[in-house]
Amino acid sequence: MKIIAHRGYSEKYPENTLLAFEKALACGVDGIETDIRLSLDHIPFVFHDSSLKRLADIPRAPEDLNLAQLQALSLNEGEHIPSLQELLDLIQGKTMLILEIKYNPLTYKRLCEIICIIISDKLSWIEVSCFDDHVLEYIHALNPAIRLHKLIDDPLLLDDEDLEIRYDYTSYFDIDVKLRQSVRKRGLFNGHKIIYWTVDREDITQDKEAGLYAIMTNNPTLFI
Repeated sequence: MKIIAHRGYSEKYPENTLLAFEKALACGVDGIETDIRLSLDHIPFVFHDSSLKRLADIPRAPEDLNLAQLQALSLNEGEHIPSLQELLDLIQGKTMLILEIKYNPLTYKRLCEIICIIISDKLSWIEVSCFDDHVLEYIHALNPAIRLHKLIDDPLLLDDEDLEIRYDYTSYFDIDVKLRQSVRKRGLFNGHKIIYWTVDREDITQDKEAGLYAIMTNNPTLFI
């Protein structure tokens, strides 16, 4: 079972920062998951929330600022919001990198286009995930060679009889660990790479035995 650091080593260090990613690498993780948005000046950057309020105490959408303005904001422990390029320069293929594209109806197509160009020569170690089908379908149309993760947190979707046909172009199902009983019941481990998020204290013994491919965790030291 592979161990993927969720937003870096985010339980101990500021999430989605270079520090959190560096510490995750030092743990020897099999992969790192992070979130990607597009700045006002069309530069991909690393940030999860749809508002800057929680982490920077500014009630604005991160897409409303250009990269220089975003990077001038101070996060915990003196960290800043990284650009995607800074993250790539840090990782350099040392581990797998999963880029979760955060869906924004106004920016997602441009972000997908830029991402596809940036990672075109890095597909051996970079993959893309999203909840939204518009993003996944557009990325697949732009470059079918990119390995895709369908993020699932809706139990009704797991009940969809056409689930596997509907997402036959994706390589992974990344599923909320709270839905693990439904995953086992449906038998999704047979023929599919299943990744659980976010696993920190949950008992996943049965799932590991059934063939769970990987977990995302805020604290990789619990599993490595």
